[in-house]
Amino acid sequence: MCALRVPLLVAAALCVAFTHPVRAATAADCAGLSQLKLPGTTLAAAVEPGPRFTPPTPPGASMAARSAPAVSAAQVAPNPLFANLPAFCRVQGAIHPVPGSDIRFEVWLPLEGWNGKFQGTGNGGYNGAIVYTALATGLQDHYATANTDMGHVATVPDPGRWALHHPERVVDEGYRAQHETALKAKAVVQAFYGSKPSRSYFVGCSAGGWQALTEANRYPHDYDGIIAGAPASQVVHLHAAQIWGYLAARSIPASKVSVIANAVLARCDAKDGVKDGLVSDPQGCDFKPEQLACKAGQDPASCLLPAEVTALQQLYAGARFQDGSQVYPGWPRGFEPALAMAGSDAVAALGSSTFKDMVYDNPDWDLNRIDYDRDVRAADAKIGATMNDGSVDLDAFRKAGGKLILWHGWSDPLISTLHTVEYYHQLARHFAAAGDDDAAATARVSDFARLFLAPGVYHCGGGPGPNVLATLPALEAWVEQGVAPESIPAVHHSAAGKVDRTRPICAFPRRARYDGKGDINAAASFSCK
Repeated sequence: MCALRVPLLVAAALCVAFTHPVRAATAADCAGLSQLKLPGTTLAAAVEPGPRFTPPTPPGASMAARSAPAVSAAQVAPNPLFANLPAFCRVQGAIHPVPGSDIRFEVWLPLEGWNGKFQGTGNGGYNGAIVYTALATGLQDHYATANTDMGHVATVPDPGRWALHHPERVVDEGYRAQHETALKAKAVVQAFYGSKPSRSYFVGCSAGGWQALTEANRYPHDYDGIIAGAPASQVVHLHAAQIWGYLAARSIPASKVSVIANAVLARCDAKDGVKDGLVSDPQGCDFKPEQLACKAGQDPASCLLPAEVTALQQLYAGARFQDGSQVYPGWPRGFEPALAMAGSDAVAALGSSTFKDMVYDNPDWDLNRIDYDRDVRAADAKIGATMNDGSVDLDAFRKAGGKLILWHGWSDPLISTLHTVEYYHQLARHFAAAGDDDAAATARVSDFARLFLAPGVYHCGGGPGPNVLATLPALEAWVEQGVAPESIPAVHHSAAGKVDRTRPICAFPRRARYDGKGDINAAASFSCK
């Protein structure tokens, strides 16, 4: 949900320092922003002196552990990001574009050292709260940075209850809140510094990745460059698939997760030329659940019972309509260590809330009785035009010179990486010329959109793989210097916070291959092939 940070030595080749020639901003300038007149908007502004900032307690914080998709735990737990902030002008605003719409947002403006650029940031799940970690990260990178609550206050334990009988809030969540925030925030930036931002970037993961693609499609002039991580696009189908995955994952005991994960690694880990505990090519992994089926006399703790085999097959196959056609892709091999996340109650709550609160206006709707033909099609008909964004029609964004970095962890248990891969294939076909094969189409679309797939990485980070990607420096270099990223540096940290693995994350369809010599945890030992 925010820009990912890498050690200076990793990102140095991509980072460029900017100093924007603008007039000095003062505390008086900050206070004056409260009087700024913007359509349908009220503002309040005050200087935060730093270095410490205490974020307000987000709605539902007491239930954050059980409702992670609705309220990020990173917003609740103490975070070192808030311990060493420079002085900044904190602007709090509310936008009312239509009756019943109340979009809250914040803009953080560096008092000194502004890099001349604006950064919009995304959310997770049906967040319903300002993401202060995203604001703090952007501020430390010298950006004027904005975030929005997407037009509603978080509700728990039902993360979509805010939408019940409020269709205007669904539109805010679907696309209006981010766009309105971008417009108003950039107006605030210009009023404060006396200059428009030289560049504007959007950084988002999960729901933020969906918001990123929505911005590129619906509002191609809002941002010069966009980072869409693990995009939760095609929300209706995604949430139906999460219910499918939840029901299947609940049939697999936690004690069997390591059995499955170890079997997948034994089968597919070394296919990329090195045994490093990662499945680097999940689409080339030929592990089948029935290979773990219990045999006569075998200890059932070391194998899968018939119902468990079926559940794992369902997870790999993905949600289906009755005729066998795909509702949403299944999960790739290599996600198994995070299987418990797919079976969490928070995932079930998020997925079912779309149907109960937005489609049927019925808080008693039961996910255990879901009928994919009936319910998915009803949802597509009622809210699909608002919530299923993820269009490949990015012609206007490309024509405007926009650049898009898509990225996804191969071991994401919440949003299938295969859906993002399929989106990129569709994007390439959309921009293909007559006679282009897949390789030619991918090469053509790569002039403005590139996909990066990180092995062993969970949802928006975490996992045993190189899970901190230098996406923002790569995007800046692409937009501002025309240097398209062939790979993105990535690192993994030990529990003690030390970098213990580095790896290039290669632009799709290439992937990092071990050179046959050198440290298997060092990026220098890998090449994109």
